[in-house]
Amino acid sequence: MKKALLTYGFILTSSAFIAQENLELYRGNQSFADEDYTAAKEHYQKALNVNPNSYKGTYNLGNATYKEKNFEDALSHYQQAVSTTEDTHQRAEALHNLGNAYLQSGKLDESIKAYKDALRLDPSADDTRYNLAFAQKMKKKQEQEQQQDQQNKDQEKKDDQQENQDKQDQDKQDQQKQDKQEENKDQDKQDQQQQNEKQNEEQKEEEQPAQPKPMNLSPREAEQMLDAAKNEDQKIQLQIRQQQKTKGKQIEKDW
Repeated sequence: MKKALLTYGFILTSSAFIAQENLELYRGNQSFADEDYTAAKEHYQKALNVNPNSYKGTYNLGNATYKEKNFEDALSHYQQAVSTTEDTHQRAEALHNLGNAYLQSGKLDESIKAYKDALRLDPSADDTRYNLAFAQKMKKKQEQEQQQDQQNKDQEKKDDQQENQDKQDQDKQDQQKQDKQEENKDQDKQDQQQQNEKQNEEQKEEEQPAQPKPMNLSPREAEQMLDAAKNEDQKIQLQIRQQQKTKGKQIEKDW
């Protein structure tokens, strides 16, 4: 008898919980339809307070959170919804929405996996197949953009290296040009100094009287020159005497 009463009381209690859960789900759906997602979330949470394993409560809470663009929390609710049911259709729809939340979060790989898992459970879901194709297209575009970005970075790096090399080459040329100019200046200075020294030497030579250069004569040549000098001296003495005689005669005649 006690057992029957307990069983009856358990049935009544379970029915009350189910009724309360369904009431909160209904109210949540009404608020969701009115786009009052905050109120909808409150009702879905109350339904979960009654039945923490409620698939509908968890799934709908994920939908309301998704509508508020709180995709990270939506992911958590959808993952929980998948784990709270063994129903193939329910798991497929939860995985479909999980893929949507991943897609909105920019997690394309996870999104593609969720859509594929959903299609394995429900191959006839055209909307899931469409979303999968869209996510794969976005993934391909992302890879192309990443590849282009990498190529741009590589080209930019190559341009920077070439610019640095050009700058180094130009600096080297400028330095060589400067060194050459300095070298030319030093050479010009040396040439000018040598020219000045040469001019000074020439000027000194012009200022000093010419000195007779010694003659290298043999004894025979020296004797001949000495005889020639004596003969020349005799000629000069003879001429002087003749001039003196001529002058003396002219003076006697005047008297």
